[in-house]
Order: sequence, then structure tokens, then C-alpha cells
Amino acid sequence: MRRPMLNTALLVVGLAACGGTEPINDPRLLGEVHDRFDAWVKAWNDHSATALEPFYLHTSYLTFSWPNGERTRGWAEESRSQQQFLPTVTLVNLVPREPAVLLVRKNLALISFEFSLDLTTGGNRQIGPGQGIMLWQRGDRGWQIYAAQLSYTKAVESKVAPRPR
Repeated sequence: MRRPMLNTALLVVGLAACGGTEPINDPRLLGEVHDRFDAWVKAWNDHSATALEPFYLHTSYLTFSWPNGERTRGWAEESRSQQQFLPTVTLVNLVPREPAVLLVRKNLALISFEFSLDLTTGGNRQIGPGQGIMLWQRGDRGWQIYAAQLSYTKAVESKVAPRPR
């Protein structure tokens, strides 16, 4: 009888230490996450690898899935991908709509949002509506991207048009 009670007590203490299972309602932290997300969008629209670098966790478990179907794993791969891709971009306009932030823990936030993306790269233009979901973690360098997926929602409306000549 003592063993199950001890296990139950340890479980309760463990959940309390982890913050329980309910999302956190902290307006200050919510504001921080919104501001950091907005800053990432601005840096992405400026298409500068140097400006984007502070927004990503520099770990091997960072994962990012892009609307074109590409996926990177780890900061080294994501950084290399950005350094190769971003110089080819001549126009980018990522416009998120109504990002919803859920503070899962005081140091973990989930952001979901609709977006429109207008991107011209390598002579091709991609235009399309989409959905995004991002997991951000707060650490020594502030809020950073842990994992993300951006994907087009209507493949028929997502098109690649050749650049006018």
C-alpha cells in the first residue's frame, strides 16, 4: 500500500514541478513571444541569413519544414540551407494572420497561424495561402525556434509562375 501512495505522491510533486498540464496565462510572456515572432517575420522578409540566425536554436534537434516540401534537421543544416537559398531571393512577403500563441510552459510556446506567401527566387514566383505552426523555447538567448512547419493549404492556388521576360 505504501508503494502506490509513494508513486502517486512523487507523480503529483513531479507535475507541480513541471507546471502541471494546463497552459500558462502570463500576458508578459505572451507579449514577448508575439514580439519575437513578429521580429522573425521581419527578418525573414528581409531575407538575411545573418539577421535570422539569432531566432533559431543552435542544436542538432532543431527541425524546420518549409512550404516547398524541404525539411532541415539541426542548426547546421538549416543554416547551410538559408545561406544557399536566401541570396537567390529577390522578393519575399510572408504575411501571418492572427497568430495564436499558447504558452505550454513558461519556457515553451506554440504558435499557430495562417499566412500568405509571395516569394520570387531564381526567376520563379510562388504565391499561396498556408498554415504555420512553430514551437519556440526560451533559454539563455531568449525565445528561439525549436521546430516549425509552414505549408501551403491550397495546392491548386499555390503556383509557380515563370518570371516575365
